[in-house]
Amino acid sequence: MRAIAGADIFLHAACAALVAFAIVVLATEALHAAWALLAVPAVALYAAAALHRPLRRRRLARRPFPAAWRDILSRDVSFYRRLDGEGRRRFERDVRIFLSEWTIEGVGGAAADDEARVLIAAAAAVLVHGRPDWELPRGRTVLVYPEGFDERFRFRPSGPLIGEVHGQGPVIISRRGLLDGWRGAGGAVNVAIHEFAHLLDMRAARADGVPAMLQLRSVGPWLDLMEREMERVRRGRSILDPYAAENEAEFFAVAVETFFARPRAMRDRHPELYGALARLFNQDPASSAGGKRGAT
Repeated sequence: MRAIAGADIFLHAACAALVAFAIVVLATEALHAAWALLAVPAVALYAAAALHRPLRRRRLARRPFPAAWRDILSRDVSFYRRLDGEGRRRFERDVRIFLSEWTIEGVGGAAADDEARVLIAAAAAVLVHGRPDWELPRGRTVLVYPEGFDERFRFRPSGPLIGEVHGQGPVIISRRGLLDGWRGAGGAVNVAIHEFAHLLDMRAARADGVPAMLQLRSVGPWLDLMEREMERVRRGRSILDPYAAENEAEFFAVAVETFFARPRAMRDRHPELYGALARLFNQDPASSAGGKRGAT
């Protein structure tokens, strides 16, 4: 997630000045000088629209990160622990930005406390850490359920579901599944990373296993790789959860959560898949540093 830089503010200011200049010139040429007064509200509206979110993000980035939130990250998020000082600061900034732009609500008695909020935001921060210009959809809502739920969204302690994402609606995450995912009790299952991976995959509210940011020349090779890897899952020759064979969208989400939860195992058993995801996310989590590609 991108925090605004001084150069970006200058660029938006220059654009606003150009808008004002264009209005003045057009009004003068049309001999309607009074219309030049439109430059003032036009510039104000442009500046308000263009700079509101960037400036708010910049203010957020300057605030001290809450110590209690840092304790949660240090305790439960191994990805965060492996980062260097600069990497941790950027990770914390992304957590703060996410929490300022998403709504997280508890349902059915589930607590949407700092623990749940920070761990949900951490999943988003993990996914974009190697691609600072990537953005998850803003203004969405996460509903935290106490345990699992069924296809009709009724609470079921034993599942069968612990997470679900809707194209234009909320993301649903089981609190128990969330905690288990970060603390290792879920094995390679990290429900928050899984559901946010679906959001990266969605185009026009539909996921198809081909992430929206994948370059066009890479789509064909990715589809071929995905087909081969799904067949390995069906034959029981894969470290991926069998759910990855459900369809292409689930394959992508399962592959992404395994990439971050069991990176060394994926690199050893599925080197081609690991390499494709490492290039996509610009990260090498199997390395000891757990940061961008090329880290040692």
